[in-house]
Amino acid sequence: MRRRLGVVALTLLSGCTVSLGRVGLVADDAELVGVKLLRPNIAGRSCRVSVLGVPFRAGPPTVGEALAEILAADAEGNVVTHVEMTRSALLTGVYNRRCVEARGDLGHAVSTIRLPAPAHHTGH
Repeated sequence: MRRRLGVVALTLLSGCTVSLGRVGLVADDAELVGVKLLRPNIAGRSCRVSVLGVPFRAGPPTVGEALAEILAADAEGNVVTHVEMTRSALLTGVYNRRCVEARGDLGHAVSTIRLPAPAHHTGH
């Protein structure tokens, strides 16, 4: 009996590592790229559900799917700034749901030109 409980406990505690997807550009400075704001504070989700171990959709939830959902909100949008990523899971053994959510500001990258200026230049 004790051995069975040990096997069950190890099974419940086991895990794995999977890629959540790739992101084209990540920077800690939102001013690095000139952006025209289109839709602030918008979210996109990627979820996978299984019932009794049978998945409704193959593969893990991905960052790329969550970002694609945000980008699809406006045809002009091609960049997401100030992104916050979260991952959630509801695991009951009967019904399981794993999700990745991206929340950020949808924008359109615009071209900018930066000209070097002497240190004493005051802008006048």
